[in-house]
Amino acid sequence: MVNPVPLEARGVSYAYAPGHWAVRNVDLDLPAGARIALLGANGAGKSTLLLLLSGAEHLCHGEIFLHGTRAERSRAGLRRWRREVGLLLQDPEDQLLAPTVEQDVAFGPLQDGVEETQARKLVGQALSDMAIPHLATRPVHELSLGEKKRVALAGLLVQAPAVLLLDEPTAGLDPGGVRALREILHTLSQAGTAVILATHDVDFAYEWATEVCVLFQGGILARGVPAGVLADREMLTHASLEPPLLLEAALAISGPPPLPRSRAEFREWARPTRRVFP
Repeated sequence: MVNPVPLEARGVSYAYAPGHWAVRNVDLDLPAGARIALLGANGAGKSTLLLLLSGAEHLCHGEIFLHGTRAERSRAGLRRWRREVGLLLQDPEDQLLAPTVEQDVAFGPLQDGVEETQARKLVGQALSDMAIPHLATRPVHELSLGEKKRVALAGLLVQAPAVLLLDEPTAGLDPGGVRALREILHTLSQAGTAVILATHDVDFAYEWATEVCVLFQGGILARGVPAGVLADREMLTHASLEPPLLLEAALAISGPPPLPRSRAEFREWARPTRRVFP
């Protein structure tokens, strides 16, 4: 039976130098289909935590479990870890390796020994899932930032990971790119993929996430449902964050729960009593 929590972190800690902790004693469960946003100021530990969860960095303390089994750093263990957990870096160029889109997305399956004909099928499906089949033959260096992020994400999805980790995925994207990314990530979570992303974008986190975790000096300062955590202005100020605009507006109007989490929901929520700002 497949473990319903594909990734678990227990007491995870990491120091860049003795006494300089980047991540401190973090416990985190990523159940299937989860949508978790990591929020925090620069230096709070978000990116480092993702690297630890992906196996790209060694733990100083703690343990990570994949489908209930302790993750190992042996050659076979790391291969399994990286197949189960995909990491999208903030700059997609850091993980785009091949001349064309199709070649880049095929890299992982071919390295794992997948036969070329089957690899092509997997690549075609991944590009279709990312709504970019038209980019298959395009040179990677000709792509926009948003297209490069989709290609890098397709290169992870072709491996069918149980967990996706994304570092600042909305950085540099225009509003249309952010909307497209939100829809893609929502579809992936509905299909059972656990998605956790690090972001400064509290508005994106409020609309998209089922759970938010606020990091401060490497530890978890607050966690829970977005409307609860992100309404705590005192805590957010302590963490050098601002509350989401939609949530602030809804609280200012003092309307009934559940509070709206998107612009469309806000318009419907505000209409019945024709609420207006004072």
